[in-house]
Amino acid sequence: MLLKIKQVRRWKKQTVAEQAGIARRFSGRLLWAVLLLGGIGGLVSLGMSPQTSSRNTSASFLEKADARLTAALPVRELFLKTLSNGVVATGGNRIGDVYLTNNRLLECPQSLDTAAMTASADAIDQFYQKYQIPTTVIAVPPAGEFYASDLLDGMSYPSQMPAIESFYQAIDLPIRKIDVYHVLFTATEDYIYYRTDEKWSCYGAYCVYRNAIQRMGFAPISYDQYVITHAGTFRGNLYDSCLYDRVTPDMIDVYSDEDGSKVTDMTAYPANGEPEQRELYQTQPDGTADLNTFYLGEPCEKLVIRTNLNNQKKLLLFKDDYADCMVPFLLQHYSEICILDVTQMEHGLSELADVSDYTQVLILCDADTFADTKTASAFREGKNT
Repeated sequence: MLLKIKQVRRWKKQTVAEQAGIARRFSGRLLWAVLLLGGIGGLVSLGMSPQTSSRNTSASFLEKADARLTAALPVRELFLKTLSNGVVATGGNRIGDVYLTNNRLLECPQSLDTAAMTASADAIDQFYQKYQIPTTVIAVPPAGEFYASDLLDGMSYPSQMPAIESFYQAIDLPIRKIDVYHVLFTATEDYIYYRTDEKWSCYGAYCVYRNAIQRMGFAPISYDQYVITHAGTFRGNLYDSCLYDRVTPDMIDVYSDEDGSKVTDMTAYPANGEPEQRELYQTQPDGTADLNTFYLGEPCEKLVIRTNLNNQKKLLLFKDDYADCMVPFLLQHYSEICILDVTQMEHGLSELADVSDYTQVLILCDADTFADTKTASAFREGKNT
């Protein structure tokens, strides 16, 4: 008796143009099917083929379709799930700006604005020259820098690493710069990035914390000292873009050190609201966890967290949402952390914090945030615009 052995499927190499063609042909057929089955008539105005784009010929089409379909959620879910599974079944592996594999979803990164990154680097230099406070910078690359070559089987992937390296080179010494790529490269077999979301995981943040906090003069808390609790599972923003459900959902983790510092006060200062007390971890009324708000709560301009440590060490943290899950690790070393979200700042730096009151500064964002033209203003005195 002969046994048929099922071979592991390898993704067939496709050029970007071929991927776009597959998505275009399948999405056109799917739209006709939705319409024939009584789908929403507004889809007709989208046209049956997407406009050509230098990034992906089906990306602009999907953005238009998603906007129309959001109003009819069941139809949107049917459309995206069928489209994603159909594109994969016909040899493709990309929907809009998301690459589909059975191991994880990968974001196709944007080309970084190098002029804006240089402006951010110059603003950080000027900030340091003015205050002369020990400063550390961390620019986080996307997950694809670690996984694209294996999962996409040789397909071209637009790397952000050259732009990140140039950004670091533009920042003067003695500002410390943490090379996240080399820190995480040896841990790619571990859970360092979420599978269905663009951000790194709590463990990925821990790996970088361990390296950075040593450079900042502290001994890191050993991994063995933590009790890790799974707070819940979720599917992230990459999943929301394609609804491709063959990828395992992600986990939200809490790292607890029973002998470590404890939070004594946490106050949020929204740009257009009243100060409010918060907890370090935010759970939903039904006990579930939302990645966007679980660590630190809803995004806001400023947070001040105080601990029971009496070491007079105070950290000023400039951040985007990549830093949220690292904050619990940083709290083990400081009596106070003032957190300024550069993506939420509407007031000038001098209105938000007395910089000279802090003993160290950490600037932690993903590469796209440093490439935003508004980021440089976060490190200057004037009002953000």
